[in-house]
Amino acid sequence: MHAEYAQPLASPMRKVVVSMRRYLEEIDHLTKLDPQDAWLPITESRNDNTYYSSFHTLTSGIGFQALILSVAFTYLGCFDSHIIGNNGIKLAGFHVDTMHLARLFDSSRTTDGGYSLEALTSDPKIMSQGNSDDDVELISGKMSMKSIFGKKKLKKDGTEGKIITLPHVDVLQREERRSWIRYSALDAVNTLKLFNRLKEKLMHVPWFLKGSIQGTMYDFYEKCWRPFGVLLVKMESEGILVDKVHLSKIGKLAVGDKQIVADKFRQWASKYCEDAKYMNVGSNTQIRQLLFDDTLRRGRNEMNFESKPLSKLFKVLNIEKIFEEGKKAPLKYRTIHLHKICEGLQTDMYTASGFPSLSVDALKVFAGNIPSKQIDRIGNACNDEYVTEEGIMDDHKLSDTGTDYEDYSYGTAFEAFGGGNKGREAC
Repeated sequence: MHAEYAQPLASPMRKVVVSMRRYLEEIDHLTKLDPQDAWLPITESRNDNTYYSSFHTLTSGIGFQALILSVAFTYLGCFDSHIIGNNGIKLAGFHVDTMHLARLFDSSRTTDGGYSLEALTSDPKIMSQGNSDDDVELISGKMSMKSIFGKKKLKKDGTEGKIITLPHVDVLQREERRSWIRYSALDAVNTLKLFNRLKEKLMHVPWFLKGSIQGTMYDFYEKCWRPFGVLLVKMESEGILVDKVHLSKIGKLAVGDKQIVADKFRQWASKYCEDAKYMNVGSNTQIRQLLFDDTLRRGRNEMNFESKPLSKLFKVLNIEKIFEEGKKAPLKYRTIHLHKICEGLQTDMYTASGFPSLSVDALKVFAGNIPSKQIDRIGNACNDEYVTEEGIMDDHKLSDTGTDYEDYSYGTAFEAFGGGNKGREAC
């Protein structure tokens, strides 16, 4: 199955398992279901014995265990396997995980739905076969649970609001039984279609290793990623031993270190933009505004560029409880003004939306190669205590820090911030 369903109650196969396990005890009642109630949406594929015969068996109320074994052996993904196993159903094997296949095919799906089953099965680049008649069925994709079972949240006055909520899975299985079975069955069918298309595409992509072709990327999956999927199943089924006390300690330490680094960044940026001391350092949008204020945004479909505003206002949490003029109490949020803090910082890396990238690889280009143990020494060397009254770094004081700058390889931020100690501090 598709690994998107990592949480137990979100798994399509679990939907079938949980629903059917309950109804197997009422087998007589199950057989009273009209066949179309369970498999009408997939009758167009009845010539494919892979799932037509299985679902026909399901509607007859017999051979349920055989169905799960057959489908599981052929098309089950790693995140669904342990869920079914934990429900007492022994699986016959592990064949493929469609999300792993999708990542091998395209590892840059950061927008347009990412790797959800709904997004993948609706993508013509993946599902299209070049035949308009077949493509209509293939690219139809799956429908989200919210679009099928979602209900508008009621306001206090009893009227319907705009927010769509999704009832709990147990409620859906009881109150929307027939629709639930159809939805679960169609999820399985869509996963099968997705698997077939991804397998076909990966079998046309060569697998290179040390300059020579070793086979196709699907061969690579079979050799490397499929065993990895089996390992994930075992880890999720049996669990792994962890030191909870140690995790708790290093977790607190990590949070503290993160705060120290964030404060250091704000302190540095506020030298160039006063309101940067209040910014959210976890916001790529705000950091991008500081570094690439007037950098042109590259178009997604064409090599055209759009100018970004020279400065921008942002709403941030009013942690300092600052009072605005005319207000008797501090507001929850306050507005800050961010503008570009340097000139000439360029990048060749862009996001799928056309914005300058702030990925780890991009930041490494800006920063260069500086040993982590030396970062604090450089930061301390650039503090105010080493600056003369004229604002010039005192080389005599700097020499006392034992910092040998010649050992470092600085990134593009060094020149963008004017070189010297300002450039070092920026890196």
